[in-house]
Amino acid sequence: MDQLKEAYERMGLPEDATREQLDDRYTLLMRQTRSQQRREPDRAEEIEARFAEITKAYKFILDEENRKSLEELNQKRYGKFKKLAGTAEKTDHFFRYYKFHLLGGIAILGILVYIAISIFNHQAEKERLAKLPPVDLSVMFLGTYFNPDGGTDVKPIEDAILAQFPEWKRVTVNMNYVPALDSNNPQDAAMLQKAMLVLATERPDLYIMDKNAFDWVGNQGMVRPLETEVNGELKALVTPEMLLKGVDEEDGTEHVYAVDIMGSKLGEEIPIIKNEMYAGIRESTEKDANAKLFIQRYLEASK
Repeated sequence: MDQLKEAYERMGLPEDATREQLDDRYTLLMRQTRSQQRREPDRAEEIEARFAEITKAYKFILDEENRKSLEELNQKRYGKFKKLAGTAEKTDHFFRYYKFHLLGGIAILGILVYIAISIFNHQAEKERLAKLPPVDLSVMFLGTYFNPDGGTDVKPIEDAILAQFPEWKRVTVNMNYVPALDSNNPQDAAMLQKAMLVLATERPDLYIMDKNAFDWVGNQGMVRPLETEVNGELKALVTPEMLLKGVDEEDGTEHVYAVDIMGSKLGEEIPIIKNEMYAGIRESTEKDANAKLFIQRYLEASK
């Protein structure tokens, strides 16, 4: 069977499906996967492996679309030569190849050196991680969050959280940018696809989201309901306005999925540019107690 056709069948879509239909279908399958994992925790790994195949098909279709776009670009560039279009393209490639032949050789050498250094660094990183204590909490900032310097280093954020929880030894942070959902910018569409793939492969214990990101994933089974906590140990620390609710798509019931911690003084100590901070706990995380402790301590430090 044609690989592209097989990929569309795995996604449950016809081959003439639009990009929007493809993205919507992938989002739906992600929701269904998380929901099924919640209902059948004993089959979580099997369900995750099946979803990995869906993700593989999704990425393959995207790559094919990019390849077709490149072919269309070449057609526009060389189509004016009509029957000689193939010859013109080959001639153009020939001259470009020899023009940059020397530079290409240097580039290849540079790549080989880079690969060698990467292998060495990867091994060194594995050895370094092996010596580190176990992770007490993994946190994903999901939304429009940025480092003050515009960089990607998350260590200052990890250090700031560890300073707030001296009983912990190690915290990991992942920043996953989610653009405005109603944006028509092609670059934002690509960023949203990237964020979707990160969500499919990364499994943090705690999500810190803005409202835009919550509207995207809040009721997809990524985070668990918090009724027990907000009606129990957190009851005196929250108000109704601080509770972010969503509707379970399976049974139509409304649940509290995240709590507003933006008003916490501890939030001011996190070196990150932010406008909103809603904390939600991943479904079935093994660090559930630490995730609850994080939320509780931030609420206790509210202004």
